[in-house]
Amino acid sequence: MGALPLVAIDPATMRRTAAARGGAALGRRVAVAVGAGTLLLGLFGRIMAYPLGHDEEGHVAAARLVFREPLYQTLGYNHFPGLPLLLGGLYELTGTVHLLLIGRLLVAACWIATAALLWIIARANVAAPRERLPAALFAGLALASGGLLDPAGMLVTNNFLPVPFALLGLHLLILGLRRERPAPAIIAAAGCSVALAVMMKVAFVFVLPCVGVAALLVRRETLSLAERLRTVVIPLVLGGLVGGTPLLVYLAREPEGLLAHTIRYFTGPHRAYWQQSTEPKVMTLPGKIMVADQVWLGAGGALALLLIALFVAAAWPKQRERGVPAWPLVLCGALALSGAALSFLPTPAFPQYYLPPLPFVAAAVILAYAAVPAAVRTAATAALWAGAAICLVLLAPRLLAGVPDSLRPASWAGVQVHADGERLRALTGGSAAPVATLAPILPLEGGLAIYPEFANGPFVYRLAPYLAPADRRWFTTAAPATLDAFLAARPPSAIVTGWETPFDPAFERYALAHGYRAEALATARAHAFIAPAEEK
Repeated sequence: MGALPLVAIDPATMRRTAAARGGAALGRRVAVAVGAGTLLLGLFGRIMAYPLGHDEEGHVAAARLVFREPLYQTLGYNHFPGLPLLLGGLYELTGTVHLLLIGRLLVAACWIATAALLWIIARANVAAPRERLPAALFAGLALASGGLLDPAGMLVTNNFLPVPFALLGLHLLILGLRRERPAPAIIAAAGCSVALAVMMKVAFVFVLPCVGVAALLVRRETLSLAERLRTVVIPLVLGGLVGGTPLLVYLAREPEGLLAHTIRYFTGPHRAYWQQSTEPKVMTLPGKIMVADQVWLGAGGALALLLIALFVAAAWPKQRERGVPAWPLVLCGALALSGAALSFLPTPAFPQYYLPPLPFVAAAVILAYAAVPAAVRTAATAALWAGAAICLVLLAPRLLAGVPDSLRPASWAGVQVHADGERLRALTGGSAAPVATLAPILPLEGGLAIYPEFANGPFVYRLAPYLAPADRRWFTTAAPATLDAFLAARPPSAIVTGWETPFDPAFERYALAHGYRAEALATARAHAFIAPAEEK
């Protein structure tokens, strides 16, 4: 057989080919960066310009006053203390008077942290660098499509803030247990992060037993009981105690107040109020299933569950041969199912109650994709890109609408509300008398005093008739039936209404009956009534 002929290769041609490939790669990177930047700008603008919601009132007011007044018995806060301590700490550190603005920036930071954590999880589990982007991108878009571009993910509440802490705890636990020798410091950090998620919102309490069972059962074949206790269980518990220290402090300082305003609040007067209320509500199991369906199976949620099922089906037959540990994905599944089951307990049902499982579904997408064998990896990657494109089409109108707002600070709710607070201060002449309102953010933005009885917005005030006699001592509140007498005993410098349709008319009647003059504020729905000079 003769020798093959030699073919001369032109170096210039090789350089042009390499340059073309490099230019194409650079173009793809630029396109990805521009697309990601546009999405983040739109998300930021949507968060910052989202109208003030009544769910924010109690959270922001509690954060402003948490280091000055008892959180539960005086301020009437009805959640675990994580958000007021975190946001209130930011207020103290920065010395800011822009309360809502800083709160919305905190929400935006949590979104960025969540996106970064999904990328970190993809980087830690997906071997090929070019396959990490579709995994993290689809997981993030699927998470966002589950109702998080609505008030639950936009407002300064405790609905979204636990998400990055929960994802960080999950990632650190997997990282610490995957090492040849478990890493106690990493596992302790996982326990701390999980505890912080629970301290933000009690609905994430389901994470604790799931993580505890994982600590006891994972790697049974390679860890002795003594080593497991020393390197896994004890560090996890100690980290959890560190993260949960503020909650333990409140349990020691205000035990009955905390329990009355959290557990007993939601199981007693909260449910009684809604049973008689004529406002739209979902009280039955069939109705709850419909709400859950809208949150979990709308848009990206159904796609995420479908892809997880397909990836698991592709990976399962040869999972043992390839030596890929299945427990991280099983843990994600247990977390998602536990969170889903717990979501049905509160009555009435609201969409935000069904959000806790979603971050674990997003993480499960990445872990399931990482387990897909090489033979079908190309098809799996294409499925992720297609899913991301579908989610993007569904989310783009809302995200793109936020891009102009991201560049117009005057349209941001925090800027507008602060301007109203300053105008209210000017109208009252900086009076020391409190402002009566179920929207306490406005006067607090202006540095004005409020009644502790209304510090939680409408959420304790409306339940006053339904409080159990044994719990009344733990609540500082007025009651709708005795509002006139309450205000007459300590006349307000101003009254602000506009957010609470069922209860605002009583405040407005008092204002008109006592000669308060109406004044306009920048926020269209706000109505201000300023006391006569002799009342200030």
